[in-house]
Formats: sequence, C-alpha cells, structure tokens
Amino acid sequence: MLRQPAALPKPVAADAGSSLGVMGNTSRGPLKWSGKAARWLPVALACIPSVALLADDGSETPNASRRHAPIKVENFSLRDHEGKSRELYRQTEAPAVVLIFTSTGCPIVQKSIPRIKELRDKFGSKGVVFWLINSNTQDDTASIREEAEDFKIDLPILLDHSQSVARLLGATRTAEAVCIQCNSWTVFYRGAIDDRLGYGTEKKRVSHPYLENALKNLLAGKKAAPIRTDVKGCLIQFEPSGPTETK
Repeated sequence: MLRQPAALPKPVAADAGSSLGVMGNTSRGPLKWSGKAARWLPVALACIPSVALLADDGSETPNASRRHAPIKVENFSLRDHEGKSRELYRQTEAPAVVLIFTSTGCPIVQKSIPRIKELRDKFGSKGVVFWLINSNTQDDTASIREEAEDFKIDLPILLDHSQSVARLLGATRTAEAVCIQCNSWTVFYRGAIDDRLGYGTEKKRVSHPYLENALKNLLAGKKAAPIRTDVKGCLIQFEPSGPTETK
C-alpha cells in the first residue's frame, strides 16, 4: 500500500445541492405501461444501440484509446442519496473501490441489482467498497431514493449532478463498472459486470463474470484479464460540455 499523505488532494466538490431538471416517477419494471411510461421511455430508448455506438466491428470511438490506457483517478467527494459524503481517497483501508454507473429507469441496471448486491456481499467482506454513481442530470434525489426503495438497493448511490466524475472517468453508459485499486488509485478493470444482459436479451447463465474475475485476480495479486470489456447500458445524457460518443 502506498503511504497516504497527511493532506489529501483537493477532491472534486460535491454538488448535491445543484439545481436539477426534475423528472417524474419512473416505471419500476418493463411491463408497467401506464401514465408513467412516457416519462421513462426516453431512458429505454437510450438503451437502444446503433452500429456506430456499439463499434462491434472492432473500431474505436474517440474516447476508446484514452479509456484503454491505465489511468490514475483524481480524488473526488460526492454525497450519496442519503446525504452522506463519500470521498475516494479516504478509502485507504480498502483494496479496491468499484464504481457502477446508474440512472433511474434503466432496465439493464435494474436487472443487474441482484448481481451487484451478490458481488458486494462476496467482496465487501474482503474490504472492497461498492458505490453506485448517478450522473444523469434528469434524475433528482427524490426519484433516486424512490427507485432505491422499490428495488431494495442498499448500496450508496453517489449524486454526480455536475457530471464531473463521469467526465473524469470517461464514462458514457450506465451499467459500466470502473474498478480502482486503492494503493495506487489506478483503474485495473472497467467494463461490463458480466455477459448475461444485452439489449433486449437475457442469458440464463453467466458465461463471463468479468467483474468477479477482475476482483478475484486483484485479491490474488494478479492482473485482471481482460482489463476492458464492452458495456451494454443506457447512454448517460451529458450537458453540452460533457463527452459524447460518435453517432
């Protein structure tokens, strides 16, 4: 473990009090077509891929080369949906911090919650910290708390209202896991949780438990393999100054 300096680097300022575009109640499942449907339909549409966005032919988006390279993550501090401050560089006792990007109403994230909680329980006992992070400016604190209650989410959901952390990490889609090793504050794995969920598809069994394997390797003193995988999730809707994928 690297020695922690006496004075922590200045973190990205928390912005839980920022003014947000308030969003009405979202659907809590894919079959609840009611008056709420019109509110979460844009979120569902954001999960529909295009050939250019997925780049399944092996081509890279403008952000891809930067995201593949090992990076050191700057310190940041955000409040979670219950008002508690969470600062990255204070997690010095943890071997790793896992950030998973989310937004209310995203069906892939909703279906991933049981698996995320399972991994949290398994690796949390070994000191790994799990945080969800919401960088969608359309999601206000009330709607985030409501979804947390509906889906029994008992993990901290960090409120990245300014989208500063999403920009820092180059995140563009929900359901992406970014794993940070705490003795160097560098990313050792980023990408999908596993290969079970896709756009309109759901496998019965996981064939490639990417996140689980990355954490197992870290704890065993080995490198993650692979270190980067494609993510199936909803697009994070950035304000004009944020990063965008090629369309």
